[in-house]
Amino acid sequence: MHILVNTSLAILITLTLLPLPSFSHEQVDAPGVPVIIPIYKNFSWWDYADKVSASFGYPAGSIQKVPAVLILHGGGGVDGRGAFYAVALQEAGIATLEITMFPPRKHPRSREGVNATMPHAAAALQWLAAQPNVDGKRLGVMGFSWGGEMSVLMSSELVQDRMGKDVPKPIAFAPFYPTCSNLVRLVNDPRRPFYNAHKRMSATPMLIQVGTHDDYELSEHPCDALVAMWPLAAREHVTVRYIEGATHDFDTRRSESYHFYDESASGNGSVKVVPSPKDAAEARQTVVSFFITYLRP
Repeated sequence: MHILVNTSLAILITLTLLPLPSFSHEQVDAPGVPVIIPIYKNFSWWDYADKVSASFGYPAGSIQKVPAVLILHGGGGVDGRGAFYAVALQEAGIATLEITMFPPRKHPRSREGVNATMPHAAAALQWLAAQPNVDGKRLGVMGFSWGGEMSVLMSSELVQDRMGKDVPKPIAFAPFYPTCSNLVRLVNDPRRPFYNAHKRMSATPMLIQVGTHDDYELSEHPCDALVAMWPLAAREHVTVRYIEGATHDFDTRRSESYHFYDESASGNGSVKVVPSPKDAAEARQTVVSFFITYLRP
């Protein structure tokens, strides 16, 4: 396993070699029971929906409160990636909640951006903390692309303040390919709701995994520039794992390469995805070890 990290910005995680369960490529929804979560309050400029559907999975055989990870899907909707990681997290003793923020190919790619889906994440954290078999003080968040952007931003105290005091603060974040180049533009644009979020990033453990051939990015090591803007205490708690040669969505559950268009991508907006089962397996091992370290199942 190759872990490429800017050591001036990050701390390395000691990985535990865990036997991970197998996964069916046909499995789209994360394992668990379907739930409907109401969005109780108006999140100011985040008034987008009044409920969110989800799949809640609990570790087999657990008889006490366990930690939990909120899983945020990418711009294509729930597509099996969340399930791929949820299986392993539950096997490690961690509950999972994958929410459906919008149907496939119906994402709100508008001027609202990811702030349109922040109420879904806030309500999901409230719901998790209220479950009698979940420890609300040991919550983590992970997400892919769109959900990866949300995962990064949710670590900002500016965003946490806007969510409100009744929304629990996660203690570990694991964004996958969160389009760091786009986030740099987002937090520096005074017209955007997340303007200056980078100035209040919390000193909370974060693991970012991103490929060096990601068409959303401006360079092979795009997250260095983003993390460099954060306060020192926040930078010291970030690990950036660059996966050599990997593309955006490298852990897709599809079996063949494909392209799609997104105007927010660098260059001409064309994004190439090359599935990499080996990198996906290593990324899953890495993120499970990360959450075991900080959520202590």
